[in-house]
Amino acid sequence: MVLLLFISKNSIAFSTENKDSSSINDVYRYIKCIGILYPDIVLKQAIWETGWFKSKHARFKNNLFGFRYSKKYMEFGSWRSCIDYYKNWQIRKYTDTTEDYYSFLIRIKYATSTKYISSLKSLKVKIPDVECNEK
Repeated sequence: MVLLLFISKNSIAFSTENKDSSSINDVYRYIKCIGILYPDIVLKQAIWETGWFKSKHARFKNNLFGFRYSKKYMEFGSWRSCIDYYKNWQIRKYTDTTEDYYSFLIRIKYATSTKYISSLKSLKVKIPDVECNEK
């Protein structure tokens, strides 16, 4: 049995039994097509931060990356607007593009866990083969 969850018109539908569902394709396509650097790593961040898009912050606040403001989780109008926010965040923070992206995440203390990077690296995700020529 496959369970699909539909959150809103701009939401992510995902299967609790198939981690290679269309949600991963949709998120990765958007990450890649808007020009975020290191899209494979960023996809893994979204998956890790949301527990495969199941967290309440992903489902009810469209927050795929655990972004906070004044110690509260931020809320976005859609998951795409959260990814747009990530892109702007990346542009502001990742100013030395010669720096290894994992090292950058460690340096800026993106996550509180000392195992965050090793967790991202060990996360088994089939990276979708997507094109950016949406019609």
